[in-house]
Amino acid sequence: MSSAQQPQPQAVKGRDKSQAQGMGKLIAAGVIAVLLIILILQNSKESWKFHFFFWWFSLPAWLMLILVLVVGFLIGMVLSALLRRRKKRELRRRAQSA
Repeated sequence: MSSAQQPQPQAVKGRDKSQAQGMGKLIAAGVIAVLLIILILQNSKESWKFHFFFWWFSLPAWLMLILVLVVGFLIGMVLSALLRRRKKRELRRRAQSA
């Protein structure tokens, strides 16, 4: 029998780092989610009054917190898409001029 060893697969550089960053983001999101759930549960019995332009609102605090979180998430998604689009355009311009 031959004693030739088969080459061991080596880790792709940067892959472990990106996995660690992804795991860190996931942990941070989990901690934030737990803190928000605690905040919502502690403020579930209060009612908040809001004035927006000509309208007055009176909503439970937990509902207003969720509404603000959803609106903030949507704004973040739109801004992220716009920035990605701008970056792609810039990369295309650089590729065409090179």
